Amino acid sequence: MPVINQRDVYLLPFPFGDENGEPHPYIILSINDANMQENSFQAVMITSSTYKDDFSFKLTDEMFDKPLEKSNCHVRMHLIILGLNEHILNPNLKPFCRMKKYYFDQLMRTIGELVFNYDFSPL
Repeated sequence: MPVINQRDVYLLPFPFGDENGEPHPYIILSINDANMQENSFQAVMITSSTYKDDFSFKLTDEMFDKPLEKSNCHVRMHLIILGLNEHILNPNLKPFCRMKKYYFDQLMRTIGELVFNYDFSPL
């Protein structure tokens, strides 16, 4: 089973469990220790849909170690999913790219403020 790390971006089927689902990139939100202990992970989907609202977090290629290869990308911050590690079936599957820590921290702060009315800033 691959190691699923926070900030990694995986291309996974959407919705989970549908073999015919269109793959979407997901940013892993939860930390490695939790992912391993619970055999699951928390993630948020990246989309390039034109629909944007207060829960959309705009993404740019500079936020990642490799380009996303699509323009107009954003995260739908309130659509946090629980995925099982088994959803990443191929043990050779590697992350598509990785979000840089500075921008990931901004994403988590924004999710905390807008979705949970909570300050996720580091202490």
